[in-house]
Amino acid sequence: MFKVTDSTAVLAAFLSSDRLVLSDILPAKSRTHSKGLLTKAILDYQPYVHRKLRTDDVQAMISLYQLSDTNTAIRPLLSSLANEYLDWQGNCFVVKPQRLSDWLALLSLLDGSWVIALAYADLHVNFEFSVSELAHCIESFQCPFALPRRMSKSFADNHVHLGGHGYLGPSLLSFCLYGAEIKNKFHWPVRPEYTVYESGYLNKQDIATQCCLIGDALAHGVFTNDKTIQYRDNTTSGDKFEHKTLDAIKCYEAETAPQQFIAKATCESQPSAKRWLLYLTGLLVESRIESGSLLLLARLTNILRNYMLVSGVGLSQFVEVSRFGARYQRGESHTLGAGVVNESLEADLDKGVMREFRTTPNTLLKGKNQKIKPDAFFASLKQLYLNSFAENTHFVLHFTRSGSREDKLQEARRHALRQQTELLQDFTHSVTFSEQECETISGLAKFAYLDLRKAIRGYDVAGNENELPVEVFAPALRVLRDSKYPTQGVKFNRLPKPFITVHAGEDFSHLLSGMRAIDEAVVFCDYGVGDRLGHALAMGVCPKKWASRQDRAYLSVGEHLDNLVWCHQKALSVIQSVPEMVGVLPLLQEKIHYWSEFLYGEAQPPKRLYDAWLLRRNCPIILKSDTQQALKLPVVGQFDPRLSGWVMDFGAQSKVAGHTKHIQLWEKYLFANRDPEFSQRRGTLLSVDCSAQQSAQTFGFSHGRYFDSVSAAELTLYEAIQDWQMEHYAALGIVIEACPTSNIFIGRFEHYKEHPIYRWDPPNKNWLKKGEKFNQFGLRKGPVAVCVNTDDAALMPTTIDNEHRILEQVAVHDYEVGAMVAEDWVERIRQRGLELFRQNHLDWFSEADKTALT
Repeated sequence: MFKVTDSTAVLAAFLSSDRLVLSDILPAKSRTHSKGLLTKAILDYQPYVHRKLRTDDVQAMISLYQLSDTNTAIRPLLSSLANEYLDWQGNCFVVKPQRLSDWLALLSLLDGSWVIALAYADLHVNFEFSVSELAHCIESFQCPFALPRRMSKSFADNHVHLGGHGYLGPSLLSFCLYGAEIKNKFHWPVRPEYTVYESGYLNKQDIATQCCLIGDALAHGVFTNDKTIQYRDNTTSGDKFEHKTLDAIKCYEAETAPQQFIAKATCESQPSAKRWLLYLTGLLVESRIESGSLLLLARLTNILRNYMLVSGVGLSQFVEVSRFGARYQRGESHTLGAGVVNESLEADLDKGVMREFRTTPNTLLKGKNQKIKPDAFFASLKQLYLNSFAENTHFVLHFTRSGSREDKLQEARRHALRQQTELLQDFTHSVTFSEQECETISGLAKFAYLDLRKAIRGYDVAGNENELPVEVFAPALRVLRDSKYPTQGVKFNRLPKPFITVHAGEDFSHLLSGMRAIDEAVVFCDYGVGDRLGHALAMGVCPKKWASRQDRAYLSVGEHLDNLVWCHQKALSVIQSVPEMVGVLPLLQEKIHYWSEFLYGEAQPPKRLYDAWLLRRNCPIILKSDTQQALKLPVVGQFDPRLSGWVMDFGAQSKVAGHTKHIQLWEKYLFANRDPEFSQRRGTLLSVDCSAQQSAQTFGFSHGRYFDSVSAAELTLYEAIQDWQMEHYAALGIVIEACPTSNIFIGRFEHYKEHPIYRWDPPNKNWLKKGEKFNQFGLRKGPVAVCVNTDDAALMPTTIDNEHRILEQVAVHDYEVGAMVAEDWVERIRQRGLELFRQNHLDWFSEADKTALT
C-alpha cells in the first residue's frame, strides 16, 4: 500500500473518517461527543503513514490545517487542496508535475473528484465561467483523476483486465441519485482505518443507503426555494427510497447554475465517467447547501469509494474481494450494470492509446456444456469498430486460478481445460467466425466485416497464484500457443500463432516461492520469443530488503522442499560463472536431505527431486489409467503425436522409458490425496526465519513446531539467481508486463522507487556493468524487455500515460538520473510497449462496398 505523508493522513481522516460519520449520524440526544475525536480519527490512519504518529504532532497538524472536531467548512479545505495540487490548462485541470507523487498517494485514500469539482466551482463563482463552458470541459477533456495526457504520444496498455477497468464515479452517482442497493453476495474488503465499520458497530451495508438519502436530498434541495439546504433523516426502517431529484428535473426547468450541473449529471447521453464530477460541481456551486450535510456526504462517499478500492491486501484477499459488487453499479435508467462492459471498453481509451484487454474464455464459451457463442464478444467488437477503436484493441483470454491447491491431480479442472482448449481451437481455425457482418454508421454504402478470430491474440493465466499452480494450465497454454490444429472446412485462413502470458511472482510469502513460480511459467509453458510474464516481482525485489520486511515466512513442507530443490538446481547454473558461491551448496543439500527424508521416509537426491518437479509440466489425465492409481506411460512409437503438446516429456521423441524413480515421485505427488499420511506430511506447516541472524541450529523441529531459516549466504545466492533468471529470460526474448501502481495497491511496495523495473531495465545503463549495483555478479549482459501497463485503473486510480510519467519522475528524484536520461529511458519503454502491441495485432475488421441493388 502507499505510505503517505502526515498531511495526507490528516486530510483523509477529516474527509473520510467513520468516527466522524458516527458522530454526525447519531441522533443528537444519544451523542457522546468527546474532545479529541479528530485526533483519534487521524491515529486510525497510522498503517498508511511511514512513521509512528505522536499525539502531540497530530494535534499540531490539526491546528496547522485549522481543523477541529466540530469544523464543517469543507469548501475552503477543498479549495486549498485544489490550489495546492491542480493547475488549470485552459480546458481541464491536471495535477502539478512536482506534486504528482503526493497526489497519487492522496488518491489512494480520497476521491479526488471532490477536489476537482471544487476547482470547477471556483471557476464559475470567481471567474464567471458559464455552466455550458465548464460542463463541456468536464465532458470532453477532464481526466477524472486529473492526470495529464500527452496528446503528441501514443501508448500501449498491454495488460488490462476487462470488466474492472474504468472509473468509480458512475458507481457513486448510482447510489447518490439512483438508489442503487448493495446485496450480500460478495465479500467486503477490510480497511484498517475504518474502526467503527470494521468493529460492526455501524453496518457497512448502510453506507450506500446513507449516500442515497443524503445525496438525493441535497440535490433535490437545489431545485427548491429553501434558504438553507440541509439533510434531515426523516426515514424509518423499511421506508422505500424515492428519487426526488430525478422527478424534480422532469418537473422543473434547470435555471440556476447548480440546477444545470445536476441536470447534466443525470443526462444519460453524457459520458458516464464524467457525470459524477458534474453532480459534485453542482452541489459545491450551490451556496445554500449547509456545510455539515455536504461534509457528511463527502465522508460517506469517500468511505464507500475506498471500500470499492483494494489497497495493500495481498493477492489472496484482492482476488477474494475483487468482484466487490458495489463498483459495478451504474445509474442509467435504473438498469444498473447494463453499461459496465461498454464503459470498461472505452475508459482511458482514445486514438493514442492501444489496449490489450484480458477477459475470460466465457466471453466466447457459454453454458454448462461450453458451446461457442460469441454474441457478446461480437457486440463489443462492433462497439469498438463503430467508435474507430478497432485498430487500437485486441483481446487475450485468461484462465482463472481457483480451487484447492492440495489436490495436485485436479482431474475435473484438467478435463474442463482440455474441452475449453478444443473449443478455442475450433473457434480459431473455423471460417464460420471470420466474416461477421456489421453495418457502418455512415449508412448503407459500406459494410464492415469483423473477423472475431483475429481479435483474440493471446492466452493467459490470472488470479491468485497462491491457489492453483501454473502446472495445471501449462499444457493447455502450450497447445493453444503452438497452433498445431488443422482448419475445419473447405476454406482456410490460418492466423499467426498467439502468444502466452502468465501472472507469476506477484504475491508470495517466501521469495523462493515467487521466483520458482516465475520459472515454472517459463519452463512448464515452454516460453519462447514474445511470450510474457505478468508482474514477476519476485525476480526483481532486493532479497535483503524482502527478508527485512518479511521477517518470517510460513509455508508447507512440500512447498519448502520444492523451493530448496529448485534453488539448488539454479545454484548449479550460477556457480559456473560465480564459483565463490559454491560454499552454499552443502547447506542446501543438507536441508534437502532433511526435508525429503521427512516427506518421503528416505532422503532423495536433489537431481531426482528436480526431475520429478519438471514432470509436472505434463498433463496427467492424458496418461492416467482409469482403473489404477498410476500413470499409463505410452509405448515409444505408438504415441499419438497430436497429444505431444499435452505431455511434452512422453511424446514419440521422448527419452523417458519405464517407471523410473523420478516418475514414481511425480506419481506420489499427483495422487497425494489418496495417501493421507503423505498428504499430511506434505501439508505440514513450518515457519522460516528470514532475518539471516540464526543460531547454530537453522532447521528442524523444536517446541512442537517445524522451522527453517535463511542465511546471509542464501540471500546473496537468491540475488544471483535473480540476475541469472533475468539474463536467461532476456536471451529467450521474454517480456515482463510491469504494472507499477497495481503492485503498490495490491503488493507490499510503499513507494514507486521500490518497483523492480529500475533493476530489470535501469535508467542508467552503467548500473548493468559488471560489479555495479544491478550486476554485482557479472551474470547480466543487458536489460530484460519490459512494457508498462495499468492492470486495472478502476481499482488503482491511474492512466497508462501516468504510469510512464511517474516512473520518469521517480528516476529523476529518487535515483538521481538526469532529466533527459530519464526521459529517454521512459521513451524507450513506451516504444517497446507499442511495438509489442503492433507485432501481435491483426486487423480484425475490413470494409467492403455493398453491391446489392435496392
